[in-house]
Amino acid sequence: MKYTTENEQVNFAMQKQWEELVKEHPYVDLLTDAGFKHVFGNPANKTLLIDFLNAVISDRHIVDLTYGNNERIPTMKDSKHSRLDLLCITDDGSRIIVELQRSPQKDYIYRSLYYSSLLIREQVEADSNTFYFSPVYCINILDFILPEFSHLTDVKTSLRMMERTKGVELHRLLTIIYIELPKFKKTLGELDRGNLLDLFYYCLRNIYKLKNIPEPLQKIRYLFDAAEAAAMGSQEKISYIHEMNTARDIRNQIQFAEDKGREDGLEKGRAEEKKTIASKLKADGFDIDLISKYTGLTREEIEEL
Repeated sequence: MKYTTENEQVNFAMQKQWEELVKEHPYVDLLTDAGFKHVFGNPANKTLLIDFLNAVISDRHIVDLTYGNNERIPTMKDSKHSRLDLLCITDDGSRIIVELQRSPQKDYIYRSLYYSSLLIREQVEADSNTFYFSPVYCINILDFILPEFSHLTDVKTSLRMMERTKGVELHRLLTIIYIELPKFKKTLGELDRGNLLDLFYYCLRNIYKLKNIPEPLQKIRYLFDAAEAAAMGSQEKISYIHEMNTARDIRNQIQFAEDKGREDGLEKGRAEEKKTIASKLKADGFDIDLISKYTGLTREEIEEL
């Protein structure tokens, strides 16, 4: 086959790769940015998102929501520009942030507090004498275990302001929820079919490995419909392939480094090799979170390279 331009060759190669990927994995990996946003960030899947949020936020019931702008422009000079993974506003005006994080990040709890504060701050006018704001929820879906909660066994940990001595909840204006997926260890046969959260947890971790809809997950069949990789748009495909290739390339290079380290019998050698690989990947423009996930280096260590 002849190609008139280099772009046509690239497009053909990418299309072949996409076809092979979809054949092997018909459902997207929900723990990739592209896969998560394709499913939960798509207004066409609003009912699915509402069901997920109602399962996670168990003490209220969301009837409807709208998708908000996830860009947060700094309100003060030199302050941080932020992009949220997903922001929605409920029928009663509550703000809900949903953040997905695959790789461990130092002081992640500070990050969730910061994002929550942005949603509080922007609701209060600069020249206002009142400080009223609608409730804010920050839901963090994590593919790692937070050191602060390593002693806890529950997958979901919810935080609110509370008076310590008597254990009295002060208000429900700010709720921060951490979902640590590695703590969810149920097999398909162990799922509580009446518990939506069980089913969502399982799919977040495993839908990418499935080729059909198992009987215990028929209750959330609409999640599988939304997660069909074949339904991705052209730009989504490009982002998804890039993420999957990046993850594979980093895994391969880390495996090589570990094999080399074992041959040399030097732990220090493996650590230095990982830093060398991370430095090259960073220079090539790879995502820092993905580099962190597959090298084991912290985000701060990578940024310093």
